[in-house]
Amino acid sequence: MIINQVYEYSDYLNAAMPGKNKIYCCRLFITLIAVSIIFVSSAQSQSATDSTLYTQSLQKAKSLYKNFIAENSHLYAGNEYLKPSTQGQKLIGTPYFLSDSMLVSTVLYDGKKYDSVLLHFQIPDNVLVLINPVSNVSFQLLNEKVGYFIIDHHEFNKISTKAALAMHTNKLYAEKLFAGKEIVWGLYEKKFALSSKAEDQSATYIDYNEYYLEIGNTFYAVNSESELLNILKDHKSELKKFISKNKLRFKQDPENTLQKTMAYYDQLTQL
Repeated sequence: MIINQVYEYSDYLNAAMPGKNKIYCCRLFITLIAVSIIFVSSAQSQSATDSTLYTQSLQKAKSLYKNFIAENSHLYAGNEYLKPSTQGQKLIGTPYFLSDSMLVSTVLYDGKKYDSVLLHFQIPDNVLVLINPVSNVSFQLLNEKVGYFIIDHHEFNKISTKAALAMHTNKLYAEKLFAGKEIVWGLYEKKFALSSKAEDQSATYIDYNEYYLEIGNTFYAVNSESELLNILKDHKSELKKFISKNKLRFKQDPENTLQKTMAYYDQLTQL
């Protein structure tokens, strides 16, 4: 009976928060209900009625939910986010990293770490996009307050001024693909392009990715297997055999090739 009433009450959240935030907040609310039932039932005698238990549990869950929103209110504030214009064209691709859907992420914001946050990394404009779970308004975090973020297990860090000059980029974030004695960075760009055919009413986001190897205080552009092997020339022959044996293909999968090759290089340099 109590569980049925809980799900009926969650209709409030369904109406207020559509999409992924609705799912997240409903799950949170229902979890709080369950925790509250256990909490209240442990504090009350078994003679308490089912309706009394439900009322007390609901009040406790509401209180916990409001506290959760209050504690995270600093994160859910910022400038309103407006989606990039498609100029009336049918869009192919996405301006966001990995997916059009928001992904579970971790973000260090204004010195505080937030886990299990649903967000977009909108690459063309260098912004992190969230949806306020109460107002359902999309907004963007202030870049100056972002320390780092991890989106679907991909870690992004702020690009230092020195690194930006070495990479000849105005991008704000780069993915840390490998971190050993050397660091491999992925620098991502998406450019909006209209179809060259007049009858084709479509537009596409085209990926332009670059990769850099940081050794000491120097950054090397690595956009091919040959460039990688020339940089790591002290173990060039071993690495070439490793790449061939493991059927790594830089053109088809540069991130995987860089990660595995650099991990092996780290092993070689420690011998």
